[in-house]
Amino acid sequence: MIYNKFKIIVFLLAIVTVTTKAQNLNIQISNDVSFAYENEIYNNQENFHTAIKPYNNSEIKNYWKIKNRFKTEKSKKLLFFGDTAHFIEIKPILDLGATSNYNNNAYHNYSIGAEICSQITHNLSLDIKIAQSENPIPPHIRGDNPFLFYPHYGENKNSQNYSYLRGYISYSPGDYFNFQFGHDKNFFGDGYRSLLLSDNSDAYWFLKGSVNIWKVKYTILYSGFQDIDSKYENLSKPSVNQFLLDKYSTSHFLSWNIGKRFNFNLFETVVWRGEDSLGNRGFDVNYINPIVFYRPIEFSIGSPDNVLMGGGFRVRIAKSNHLYGQFILDEFKLSEIKAQNGWWGNKYGFQIGFKTYNLFNIKKLYFLAEYNRVRPFTYSHRSSLENWGNMNQAMAHPLGANFTEEVFILKYPHKRFIFRLKTVFSQHGINYPNYSSIYMLLEDNTRNINYGGDIYVSYLDRVTEYGNTQNQGFLRKLTYIDLRISYLIVPDWNLYVITGFSDANINKNNSYLIHLGIKTLLYNDDIDF
Repeated sequence: MIYNKFKIIVFLLAIVTVTTKAQNLNIQISNDVSFAYENEIYNNQENFHTAIKPYNNSEIKNYWKIKNRFKTEKSKKLLFFGDTAHFIEIKPILDLGATSNYNNNAYHNYSIGAEICSQITHNLSLDIKIAQSENPIPPHIRGDNPFLFYPHYGENKNSQNYSYLRGYISYSPGDYFNFQFGHDKNFFGDGYRSLLLSDNSDAYWFLKGSVNIWKVKYTILYSGFQDIDSKYENLSKPSVNQFLLDKYSTSHFLSWNIGKRFNFNLFETVVWRGEDSLGNRGFDVNYINPIVFYRPIEFSIGSPDNVLMGGGFRVRIAKSNHLYGQFILDEFKLSEIKAQNGWWGNKYGFQIGFKTYNLFNIKKLYFLAEYNRVRPFTYSHRSSLENWGNMNQAMAHPLGANFTEEVFILKYPHKRFIFRLKTVFSQHGINYPNYSSIYMLLEDNTRNINYGGDIYVSYLDRVTEYGNTQNQGFLRKLTYIDLRISYLIVPDWNLYVITGFSDANINKNNSYLIHLGIKTLLYNDDIDF
């Protein structure tokens, strides 16, 4: 029903006559696209807030040059109505590929759809993306998906088919304000991962407001999720549709550029279930206030909800080098930290990273090194309807909690080619050696043993009160290597031919894959965890 309402809204908006060129549309959250113009932004960022994504066209227009890379090439439009100042444009969404593993088992995938971009008035824009896809779940994560939620895209019908509808309305009443309503994703951070809010989960409903004045940008995000209920004591088998329930969150993000080289930001969010023991709670009006911190409110209403706080920074070193980091705080007691006794409630994590756009003074040679570490039980709560997750997927890091991870990325663009090498090393403490904890719970109809790595298991079922250690439980070691070569065919569509090789080694068990396909780069949809 919620999708039907959205379809009606976007259909009515799409038929409105446009009057001017698009200025308020977002630049998609895609690392493979954004790195081409990020260096230009970062070097001129005195009043640009790089940690708040997606970027808006009205903000980025003074910095990026990517649309002018191939000035001699004639623009290719699929369906274009109007001129450069008055138009509706329809772009293709295309992903056709084949994958083969070391046993010569071949898999095919496809995604076919369209994107509609429009400008309704000079300050009101619309973007819609709709596609149907078939894509096998990669072998190295299939065992962790008992409910068949495809990573980044939500529920599957039969383990590999899914469709998605994303879109938003963007309204800018002036130079300093922007409001958006839609069904899409957001990202807070300067790294490859985010420990605050990432684009890992399925798209969700949101209402977002931003104010950008002087060197400060403040964003408030009201979100509506759907998620499983992790209390399955009376079940005999999984059933997704029966347990997709409503949950909500309100998030604040404050970014402050101090001079031309330093950025500091603060984050907080509160998550609550849509229905409590007294009935349908819905969106709690206590959390509408756009400027307050939530701990006082949470305590004033009996502390039923999950509040997380955090922050981050970025420092520009020399011309094209950037040191960045994040810190997430779920809960802690200073006395327990000082005691160093492994109390379960000291729930926090941190990120530290470095990236450069001219490694070894080689122009355009991009390198990123990032370390992420999150303690057990972080992001979790009494049930999955209060955790920091959506559609059985984490809203922050894809591994959830109780992990350490190192990420290294090397990229080099040459004319129309992009060469990329990515390696990921992670250690993740999980509850069972081979299956997801929720699946085991359904099989044996017992309470789960929770080591703190699965944010969808209640922290009330923790294995111990004290003596908890980093990466405790059954250790899942992953070494992931991905080599990819991309060739740009149509710049207007971000359409690439892509080939590559990947190797996922989990606890010394290898899964080799060879890829070949043609694809429009719209999202960060690499599956490397």
